[in-house]
Amino acid sequence: MEEMSNRPRKACDLCYTRKIKCDGQKPRCSNCINYATDCTHTVLSRKSKPRAQRSSGTKKTNDVQSLQAEVQRLKSELAQNRDQHQAQNLTRGLEETIIGMHVDDEHYENNDQTVSSMQLPPLQQAMAMIGIFLNTFNAVLPLFHADTLLCLVGECYACQPGQRDPVVWAAINVVFALASQQVPGGASNARSQYQTDQTTGYLDKAQSVISTVMLGETRLLNIQVLVGIVMVLQTAHNLTPSLILISATMRLVHRLGLHNHAASTHLDPVQRRQHVRVFWLAYILDKDLSLRTQQPSVQLDDDIDVQLPSSLPTTNNDNDNTAGIVITADGGARMNYFLARIKLANIEGRVYDSLYSTRAVNRSLEERRNAKESIVNALDEWRASIPPEFSASMVTSSTRNKPVYGGFFCVLHSTSLQCMALVSRAHAWDGQWVSGLRNHSRGVQTLQLPPAWDTIVHQARNYMVLFREIWSKDAWFRWMTSCPYTTAMVLLTANTLYDSWHDKIQLDIELIDSALLWLNEAMKENQSTEAQALRETCVEAVRTVKQRLAEGITTSFSNHGLLNYPDMLEPFYMYTRTEGV
Repeated sequence: MEEMSNRPRKACDLCYTRKIKCDGQKPRCSNCINYATDCTHTVLSRKSKPRAQRSSGTKKTNDVQSLQAEVQRLKSELAQNRDQHQAQNLTRGLEETIIGMHVDDEHYENNDQTVSSMQLPPLQQAMAMIGIFLNTFNAVLPLFHADTLLCLVGECYACQPGQRDPVVWAAINVVFALASQQVPGGASNARSQYQTDQTTGYLDKAQSVISTVMLGETRLLNIQVLVGIVMVLQTAHNLTPSLILISATMRLVHRLGLHNHAASTHLDPVQRRQHVRVFWLAYILDKDLSLRTQQPSVQLDDDIDVQLPSSLPTTNNDNDNTAGIVITADGGARMNYFLARIKLANIEGRVYDSLYSTRAVNRSLEERRNAKESIVNALDEWRASIPPEFSASMVTSSTRNKPVYGGFFCVLHSTSLQCMALVSRAHAWDGQWVSGLRNHSRGVQTLQLPPAWDTIVHQARNYMVLFREIWSKDAWFRWMTSCPYTTAMVLLTANTLYDSWHDKIQLDIELIDSALLWLNEAMKENQSTEAQALRETCVEAVRTVKQRLAEGITTSFSNHGLLNYPDMLEPFYMYTRTEGV
């Protein structure tokens, strides 16, 4: 430990202990004002090292200078997506964090020539990854408060690997994993595989201390780590790990009282807001995974007493006060993506309760009908709340300055479509629906269409266009959006049989053909007899439609009478279930 001296120093106690630059303003320096602390000068100064020892810090000084250059790059990048005041606040935090940092982990050696397992990548690389995270994922789903995250990173890098807090270390690795998912893939398979390996590597590091995160002192940071891990795991084909972990996470959410505003009344506004955000993120995951796996969620809607995020924040007291808000490239429209996702998660919970819950079995026919109508009305209201600029048909062009948003909106619109298809019993994995479509294409059975058919078809068409525009085989959201895409293909196939002469028939056939090619490739990766049967049904139906168009024969359906869907609301569990739907 360094010796202490009685010589005066300019830095206050806060700046001195945190190793950040102090401007020496009176009566309080800028940093003490920002951190809302008293500006005191009680800690003694360290005795200056001999010249020989000081020379060893030359490289460290050079590293700091190069990192400050990286801060300037991040400042320019962030300023493109935030107003200037917010950008200055965020990058000031980066500058303060970097001052006085230790050298990279790769240069650290202890007396035994071994390095602790809690290593981190070089600081310059870390700052780049944090900039990506804050500017992409965290901008729409605010898992971390930006300034708080930067302080955690600074404190963690200021410690040697063996002295780091494992929960903080896990949190940083979760941020890296989520950021890695948002980096655009390269043209080569090797580049895509590298990014996948990077995400997996960071996730594995975070999971290596998961027992400490779950069984240690319950803090908000612990829950943020678990929520972040689930966010990564839910993008995989196998949902079992994410389903198990979100259940445990919700128990810790309840222990900390995040679902009840009374538990956070003693906190300052920034902390209170972050508690609310983390709760709603956990809620989204809980309801979404419940519906996708057809298993009960943990959180009861009747046991929630926290406010929804503000629809359009109007104050600028904090540099992430507008987190969750998406703005079009021309600045003409905005929406709260985070709020829309929460409201849709609530509808997902109602869909599960209506179709899969145990009590749904005991409901009367009228109760089931009313529940279905209520959900359909809720979906209609939800879609009406989405500005046209952010609809599936327009979002890629209206947010062309932020192409990364495409994946988030693909998840949003795919979830909406899947809810509608489920309550209408017209999704790709409903055995009765697919069987009816196959038999109708062969002319042996009447095809029964659900109510609001035109609305469903319109949704399916727009979603398929969006999916085709942004999907790639290494996209982080591919497993979350694939089943709704298959459902959309089946819906358009049914519509071409219903009306082979509507004005969008050529576009629909093109979209179906593209989806069939996509399904062929997907089946190479994951073999499924159900997917094979589904593909054959669609191929047969499209062949029939193309033959009609080629022959120019209008087939009369007057003898078939396409019926409104009858009130057959038997529980959905009677038909084939496929995990991941």
